[in-house]
Amino acid sequence: MTAPKLYVLALATAAIAHADFSYTTTTKGPVMPGANLDQTSKHYLKGDKMMTDVGNTAMIIDFNAQTVTRIDKANKTYSVSKVSDLASGQDAKVEMSGDFKETGQHKTINGFNASQAILSMQVDMPQGPQPGMKMQMEMELWLSPDVPGYAEMEAFYKRNMNRFPWAALAQGSNPSMRATMAELQKKMASMHGAPVLEIMRSKMGGAGAPTMTPQQQAQMEKAKAQIEAMQKQGGPQAAAAAQALARMNAVSGGGGGGMEITIEASGFSAAPIPDSVFGIPDGYHAASK
Repeated sequence: MTAPKLYVLALATAAIAHADFSYTTTTKGPVMPGANLDQTSKHYLKGDKMMTDVGNTAMIIDFNAQTVTRIDKANKTYSVSKVSDLASGQDAKVEMSGDFKETGQHKTINGFNASQAILSMQVDMPQGPQPGMKMQMEMELWLSPDVPGYAEMEAFYKRNMNRFPWAALAQGSNPSMRATMAELQKKMASMHGAPVLEIMRSKMGGAGAPTMTPQQQAQMEKAKAQIEAMQKQGGPQAAAAAQALARMNAVSGGGGGGMEITIEASGFSAAPIPDSVFGIPDGYHAASK
């Protein structure tokens, strides 16, 4: 191969490795009796930055600077945190185990040939509102390498895999939970294919699923009110809050209840994304601490 051809190939490879990628997800499912989650999120990947836009809030991860910026559109404020600061604090003790495997099943979803993978988890909560409480969770993933821009998405994750704040951004600050979630997320990111459909299921159970005392029920209702307020604010944490509400409702309903949330992806694109998407909007000011 001649020198000019090698030069052209090098340029083409560099362009692919740092190309942009965007897509939209729609999350639906019950959060409590008579209330359903219906949330649309926009996701952007560019260079060494990732941005998630959910209604009135947005979150930007800068892999070079190792920072997470949260933007509150309703109040026109923003806050910047170091990744190293996100995992501080301690949760109630839990033990968590998980498994991630491909099933070999295939089907067409929204025109894309997709393969199935199952992520399953079990969480033991000895300090939960009911003794011996366990939570079983399963995520059914349908992955397709045929979506437009998938090569760009795969290159982005490979480039940033070792510096992605997996553990810091995993829900919960318990070390055991963070470590397990981080490993599962790494496995998901290394899979060949973009998720076109995700179905999350959870069910509470335990030794006899005993009824909560009035004091435990009051504590549960107080916690639910706080999480409901978080979910109503929207933002990247809204879906996690919705899942937490569903699990708590399963518990307060007598244990053994279940929930199912679906996340459908669409609008895949490798079109250039303006740098301004990852910046602080004009007129916004730092949120007070």
